[in-house]
Order: sequence, then structure tokens, then C-alpha cells
Amino acid sequence: MFNKIETAGQTIINVLDEEFSYFEQFVHKNNIRWAREEKNNSILTISQSYVGYLVTPVRKINLEPKYNEIGFEHIFRMYLYVYGYRTSDSSSVLDISEAQNEVDVAELFLENLQKNIQLGIIQSYRISNEKLGTIKGNVHYPSTYKNYLLNKKKYVDTKVSRLSLNNDINRLIATALMKLKNVKKYTSTATKLLMYFENVSPNVKNGSELLKNINFNSNTSRYRNTLIYASMIIDQLDYEDVGNTIGTESFIINFDRLFEDFVIKILKETPDKREFFTWENSKKFADILKSDNCYDSREYQPDIVYRYLVEDESYDYLPSAYGVLDVKNKAYNVFNNSDIYQIVTYARLLNSKKVILLYPSFLNKRPETLTLNSDIFNPYVITACFINIADKSGKDFLKSINLFVDTVEKTLLDIKID
Repeated sequence: MFNKIETAGQTIINVLDEEFSYFEQFVHKNNIRWAREEKNNSILTISQSYVGYLVTPVRKINLEPKYNEIGFEHIFRMYLYVYGYRTSDSSSVLDISEAQNEVDVAELFLENLQKNIQLGIIQSYRISNEKLGTIKGNVHYPSTYKNYLLNKKKYVDTKVSRLSLNNDINRLIATALMKLKNVKKYTSTATKLLMYFENVSPNVKNGSELLKNINFNSNTSRYRNTLIYASMIIDQLDYEDVGNTIGTESFIINFDRLFEDFVIKILKETPDKREFFTWENSKKFADILKSDNCYDSREYQPDIVYRYLVEDESYDYLPSAYGVLDVKNKAYNVFNNSDIYQIVTYARLLNSKKVILLYPSFLNKRPETLTLNSDIFNPYVITACFINIADKSGKDFLKSINLFVDTVEKTLLDIKID
């Protein structure tokens, strides 16, 4: 009897009798379809885009990256680049020090946190309104004088700065610890560590968004990995109540979505000129009249557009984009038919001159081209550009990012690539 096998684009898990309750909750929380036929045969098929691990009541199931050339450590670095890296940071924070055949983000978080607590918990100054018996801080003199005339004991109405633990760094940590309290394996440790963060609000709803807003300095940079793990726990770790007040955990990252966010951040933030854009919402391109006389529609949303105009007078004030780009986490399936149909449609709708598909690679690769029938298609050349995600050092990783940006820009502008 197999525990887990991997097939084309999918991971098939053999579900044990005592795991059905766990997996029913898991698929519901993660919006994964569990076909009745699969359920009756005690198997669950999930996409290989999911990376992480599942801890059922009887075992731990690792969901490895779908490429043998990279490990969990490369996924973590990509997450760090998207949500925690700043151009002012040293490239060394993106170094990969060791391969991780297994991942336990909770263990990594707790280990990093305990080391940092020994070095000191981050405090910051907060301004608070206070009533004091002595002159101190930024005094509001009219109300202070009034209180004095009223013979109040604490007559000074003032604003003072005091050191506080309730800052964004500690809020991320406390929220992650509160979540881990619900996982049987970590309840005791998380409860003890929460004692260090008394009066810190554990109410972060979106860890990655808060992490983006934290600027690290020489004092706080040692907390970077701790906060990366905390953010992952808040956003990606979930726990299944299996009949007790505490249960077992699952931690999954959608690698396809992360790769898309990674490429989008690179192209929107790295070039000197900001000419790459993304849409917040999809746009309608077709109306449907159904057999019951009800109306419906179809919408589209390319991943990235280049030199986008909402209204282009050259095309009767319809939207246009000089280039349209789509991100595909398919290192070994370049120029897939469905991807070609999709991006050709985007190009037609946006009157684009250039179409590019963006893929991961494990070394620096030159672009590849697919040429269509020029009598039928315009544009008739589709270019595939690749970004190397397997570099070991942070310095080489950033070089690969810059090479990728340079390649994409030269492809769009018909500049010869050396």
C-alpha cells in the first residue's frame, strides 16, 4: 500500500481510515475538490503546485517542490524576496546555506525566536496621552492649567514617549504563537514564549502584508527569518481539530502563485523605468446569452502588461498594451498549447506588438521563440524568457534577477541579446 506517489502535475495521497476526518477539513479549508470516486477509493489528488507538509493524526506527509533541482530552501528565499527583502539589504540575506529535505516551519520559527529572545526583545517608543503630577513630555498647557485650578492631583495633561513591546515585529510573533497554541505538538512551547510578549496584540490577519511594511535596521535585522516564518504560519499554516480542543497542523504554500508574485515584483520594481503594470480586476471581453435568456459574460486578466493605455486613440480609444506577459511555473512544459491560445487572445484584445511567456529555470538560459503563421496571427512570434531560481548565493541570485529583467526588456524593445 503506497503512502504518496507523484504523477504528472499531481500528488496522489493514500488516505488511511483514521485520516478521513482530517482530510475532509483540510480540503474544505483549502478549497480543494475531493471527487467522490477518489474518496470511495481512499485517495486524494492534489496539485503539485502545493508545497509544504500535512500532519495527520498518524503521520507527516511532505509535499516537496515539483522540481528536483530545488528544495524548500529555494521556496523560502522566494517568499523572503517577495515579502521581506529590500534593495538596501545585503545580498547575503538571500544566501542558501543548507539543503532542507524536510520542512517544519513551526520548528524553524520557534528555534529562531528563542535565539532572538536571548539577545533581546524588540521594543519601540510609543506616544501616549497621560495625566501626571509633574511636568513631563509634550504638555498641553491650557488643559493643564485648568486641571491645576481644579486642584486635581494629576493635573498635567501631556503626551509622553514610552518603550513598548506592542510593535509590528512583536505583533507578528505573538499572532504566530497564538496560532501554534492550537497545535498539540507546540502548545506548551508557544504558551511559555507568549509570556515574553504580554500586552502585545496578537491580531494580525495578513502576515505577508504586514511584513512588507517592516523596515529592518541593524538592531532588528536578526529577526528577519523569525518574521518570515511567523508570516508563513499566520498565512499558510492551519490546524485541524480532530476531536480535541487542539489538533494537528497543515502548512502549504501555493508555489505557482508565489512564483507569479515573485516575477511580478521583479518586473514592477527592478527596472529603472516603471512600465510594467498589473490589473487589480479582470475586464470583460464577451457577452453570453444563455438558453434561458439570462446573460453572462467572460473576462480576462493577463499577469503583466507593458506600456498599458486605458484608452488608446490609435485603437478607437480601446485599451492597449505594447507587450503582454504571462507567468507560467512550467519549467518542463514550455509553449504549452493552452498557454499559447491564452496569450494570443490577450494580445488580440490589447492590440499588443509583443507577447512573452515567463518560466522558471535552474541555470541562466537564453530566450526561446515560437513562430506562428504570420498570415493568421499578429503578432506571430511568442518569446519564452527564463529566470534562474536555483542559484545558491544571494549575490548570484540577484545577478540572475537582473539578467532576467535585462532579457525581458531587450526582447520587448527588439534589442539584440548578447
